[in-house]
Amino acid sequence: MTGPAPQPGAGPAVERYLAEVSAGLPGPARGQAGILAELRSGLLDAADAHRSAGVPSAQAAAAAITEFGDPGEIAGGFRAEIAAGQARRVAVLVLVTGPLVGLVWLAEAAAGHPGARLGLPWHWAGLFPPPGLLLVAIAVAVTAWGALGGIASTGRLTRWLPDRPRRAPTAAAVAGLGAVGADALGLMLLAAQLATVPGNLSPVPAAAAAAASLARLMFAGRAARRCLVLRASLPGLDGH
Repeated sequence: MTGPAPQPGAGPAVERYLAEVSAGLPGPARGQAGILAELRSGLLDAADAHRSAGVPSAQAAAAAITEFGDPGEIAGGFRAEIAAGQARRVAVLVLVTGPLVGLVWLAEAAAGHPGARLGLPWHWAGLFPPPGLLLVAIAVAVTAWGALGGIASTGRLTRWLPDRPRRAPTAAAVAGLGAVGADALGLMLLAAQLATVPGNLSPVPAAAAAAASLARLMFAGRAARRCLVLRASLPGLDGH
């Protein structure tokens, strides 16, 4: 992970300190930008205060750094904030894209089964839901539960919840993995239908549904991995 770029007027000691903090922060650089900018501003203000008191520039920067403390501890204090922000973004995106992808699949089903009643999907075959559709429904429920949990764990509800930094990234990872499962199952069902009764498929809606699920599958998979990495960087219930 690269450190922050040197800024005009910022002493080398300050930039080295910020680079050490950056190395201890999880996630992409753009997620660290606000934190590092805030730290830089505070360090420069503290150094300016020391210089105003007559302390030479090098010693003023060193004094400001000493006041801020160990860079590893500073980074550790921001990990939960970064993880919560990432978890909330993932949870919201998964929750928003779910209905959109679902509508594309409903359009594909309607195009291939003009007489189907979209409100009762099991009537498409005139039978109870096949195992594949039941598994998709379970995956969708897990996705929704995880996404709502991730949003709740990063909102106002946290005022009344025990302080557990791993809760939000865990819920967001569950949402991402649930979305991966739902989309993978949908693609498998589509492939099975293509192999058995290809005449029931309408090419354009089927291709659109497959593309939508494949795109969300890739996004959700990457997002879930990031959330799990962030979760591993946070202390557990025992503080480790």
